[in-house]
Amino acid sequence: MNTVNKNGPILIIEDDMDDQVLIQMAYDKLHYTNELVFLENGEVAINYLNGMTKIPFLILSDINMPKINGIELRARVQQNKAINIKCVPYILLSTTTSKDFIDDAYTIGIQGFFKKPAQPDELENILKTIIEYWKISHAPGMYM
Repeated sequence: MNTVNKNGPILIIEDDMDDQVLIQMAYDKLHYTNELVFLENGEVAINYLNGMTKIPFLILSDINMPKINGIELRARVQQNKAINIKCVPYILLSTTTSKDFIDDAYTIGIQGFFKKPAQPDELENILKTIIEYWKISHAPGMYM
C-alpha cells in the first residue's frame, strides 16, 4: 500500500521527556486532529514502523538519541522498502544544527531540518508551518 495519509499519526521520535511535553503542549494549541505518537529512540521507531497498522502522516525526529540517532534512523527507513514506499515525510527537529549534521541529513533525503527553539510559541509556529506545508503538499502515492 503506497499512499499518503494526511490524517495519520504524527510520529515524534524524541528521547528527552521535557521536549516531549513541550511538543505536546505546542501541538495541543494548534488543534489538529492527527494523533501524536511519541517514540523514545530510533530502535523503538523501527519496531513501530515495521509493525505499523496506520501509515503515519509525518515523522519528526531528534538527531541525538541513544542506540540509533535520527540520521541513522532515516537511512534505515530508506533502506527498508516496506517502510520507505509509504512516502512518509521525514523531518529533523533538533537542538543540534551543525553544518555536518545538516549536510548528512539532506544527503540521505530528509524533507526538512528545523532547530528546536527555546521558546514554546516558536515551537508552536514551527510545528504549524511543518504540518500546514505537508497538509497541502502533493506527494507520491496520492493518485492511486
